[in-house]
Amino acid sequence: MRGIAFSLLAVPLGLLIISLALPYPRASFPPYLFPNLEHPLGTDDVGYDVLALLAHGARTTLGVGFLAGSLATLTGLLVGGAAGFWPRLESPLMRLTDLFFAFPRLPLLILMSLYLRPSPLNAVLILALFGWPDTARTLRPLVAALREAGYVRVARSLGAGGAYLLARHVLPQAYPLIATQWTLEVRFALMAGAGLAFLGLTDPSQPDWGLMLFQAFSRDETFLGPYWLWTVLPPALALAITVLGLSLCILGQAERLDPRLGG
Repeated sequence: MRGIAFSLLAVPLGLLIISLALPYPRASFPPYLFPNLEHPLGTDDVGYDVLALLAHGARTTLGVGFLAGSLATLTGLLVGGAAGFWPRLESPLMRLTDLFFAFPRLPLLILMSLYLRPSPLNAVLILALFGWPDTARTLRPLVAALREAGYVRVARSLGAGGAYLLARHVLPQAYPLIATQWTLEVRFALMAGAGLAFLGLTDPSQPDWGLMLFQAFSRDETFLGPYWLWTVLPPALALAITVLGLSLCILGQAERLDPRLGG
């Protein structure tokens, strides 16, 4: 499972490496060129090299996804860890978490993207804002259980402070769950970020896999010939392969947490 996942994730990583060698895409070629030696994936409707777009789009798509997923996981880690370790904080922090769950996430993502200036930074902040509650709710009961572990009680009796106990003795034991949640958050941020780009709600000056699909679907010529084969399929496959690779990573991590899932 993990071997397949890593093989799939080698595709987006390879595109990141290719982006270091390819120049930033410019509209300097004839539109809708068929794939050839100079342009392995052809050109789009305005003459951009599709391979260059795909490679540089990996920077934006993966960058937004991984940064937003990491920020959401860190926020959920702080909220869930505090709520689980300090009982007096549990009620207010969990009510705050429930408040975020009460609102439909996708419509709010779209509304906020409409009213904020399109930029990768704003995309990261918006996606992280609505991603952390899952991690907080999942982590809280585990931290609460670990808080009563014998080694934690011994360290507390020796004078260790709450923050030290949480950071040094509790959270390291929750690492497998935290890693799984991080992968889940990154996968959600990748799909949601690409979805916002596909709706035209992100910065059009930044290459993005979702934006490539948006631009391809907005041109009638795309489906009047074979052009969709190199303007639609590459970004769609890159996104699908990345999401599938992350999903297999999640399944592999779940099997480590519960070996019964692998049998």
